[in-house]
Amino acid sequence: MLILTLTTFSFSSCKKKTDPVPDYPQLIGHWAGTTSQGTAILFTVDNLQGNLNVTRYDLTVMTVGGYQQYRMINSNGIAYVTNRHFRIHIGTGIAGESYIDGNFDVNDLTLNGSYAVYQSGNTTDIITGNYNCNMGD
Repeated sequence: MLILTLTTFSFSSCKKKTDPVPDYPQLIGHWAGTTSQGTAILFTVDNLQGNLNVTRYDLTVMTVGGYQQYRMINSNGIAYVTNRHFRIHIGTGIAGESYIDGNFDVNDLTLNGSYAVYQSGNTTDIITGNYNCNMGD
C-alpha cells in the first residue's frame, strides 16, 4: 500500500522595503564632469528614506605640486540635496570654508557648481573653481 502525504507550504512574501519617492527622482544616479581646471569630478546621488543625498564625491584639483584628490563615499549620506542644491563642507582655513556646492537643472539634467579647497598641509591658500556635470554611468 502506497500512502501519499501532501504537505502544504506557506510562503510569506519577502519584499524589500523601499524608500518613499523623493522630489526630483530623476536626479538619482551618477554624475560626471569636468572642472574649470580641466580635471575630473564625480558625484553619486541616492534616495535615502525619501530624501536625495550625495553619497559620493570625487574631485581632482591641480595644485602647485601636481594633483590632489578630494573624495568620500558614505552610503548613509554626505549632504542633502534641498531644492536641487547641495553644499559639502570639507573644512576651514585662513581663507575661509573649504567646500563643494552644486545646483541641479532638472530640465536638461545637468549639475553645475563651484568648489574651494585647500592643498594638503596648507590652510592659507585656497584653490577655487567651477564644474559642469551630466548624468553618467
